[in-house]
Amino acid sequence: MAKKRAIATKRLKFPCIVFTQGTTTLATFSCPGKTLWQIADVSRRDSDKNEGYQRVLSPARAKAIGSFIDKGNLLPTAVLISFDSARIATEDGQTFIVVPNKPDAGWIIDGQHRLAGAHEAKTDITLPVVAFLNLPLEQQINCFITINKEQKGVPSSLYLDLLKDLPEKRNAAEVAKERAADLAQKLKADPESPFYRRIVVTVSPKVGQLSLTNFVRKLQPMVRSNGALHVYRDDEREGILNNYYLGLSEVFPTIYEPYGSVFFKTVGFGALMNVLPYVLNLCIAHYQGFRIEDVIAVLKRVDFFDFDRWNKIGTGNDAETSAADDLKAELSTAFEAGNRRSGTIKLR
Repeated sequence: MAKKRAIATKRLKFPCIVFTQGTTTLATFSCPGKTLWQIADVSRRDSDKNEGYQRVLSPARAKAIGSFIDKGNLLPTAVLISFDSARIATEDGQTFIVVPNKPDAGWIIDGQHRLAGAHEAKTDITLPVVAFLNLPLEQQINCFITINKEQKGVPSSLYLDLLKDLPEKRNAAEVAKERAADLAQKLKADPESPFYRRIVVTVSPKVGQLSLTNFVRKLQPMVRSNGALHVYRDDEREGILNNYYLGLSEVFPTIYEPYGSVFFKTVGFGALMNVLPYVLNLCIAHYQGFRIEDVIAVLKRVDFFDFDRWNKIGTGNDAETSAADDLKAELSTAFEAGNRRSGTIKLR
């Protein structure tokens, strides 16, 4: 999509109707779609429309809406936007909403594809708009979550990624989700990690990738107060996950190397996370650490294991549990189970 053009005038004003819901002031007005596109973002994390949460937009869907508009069809549903520095003014008995004429004046909370379609269309369609006025960031995020996640089923990865920006008190489950999500962000951004660019946030995972939602689903229980990774620092958790998968890559290269490896499928990742506490126990009990060489030493005892079976057992928690039980059973025949120790851990 095209970048925003430089804007000449300092402010725009539109006739509006002002109303309140609870303690929140809103304004409803109409605006040419191409003008609204120039002053609104869909991301609070990145100023480039092609980055950050903009990746949620489907270019094909936006073009389809643009074509729909050019055929003379209607888009009567309002776009919901939050303006940071808008004000209400009255002139000659007429009420106006006055907004800065700049690229990031507002954040589109709902209606991203309609607005992108209006931008793509040759026809400059006028869109109905409902605007929040000077809403605090945490309330903007809450609105985004409520409308896009709860009502429309937008990937819950967005909710997880926004959690860290919510200032109000969170419960233990939300804190664990945040920690797991932060761990995923670090791993996927580290070129030295096996998870580099393999964990995706705002799009569906491709072959060889994991969704943030799936990653958090498996790691959240392990970072909670009674979880297997609770006693470790954040950097140690990173090291544990990295060393685990690096060990797998050394012992089972023919399984690990294909881009569609079962190790990076939902069922395979889920099963391996179920087995991780058991492998961690064995490494610490027998080698007093969880270095790559320790993981290799443990996994070599079962280097005959047939991971191909995991591609045939289906999906879901039951399949992950069954796959994990098979691997743990093989490991238990090779080792005398050890007990996990708290405190520091050798990772290098």
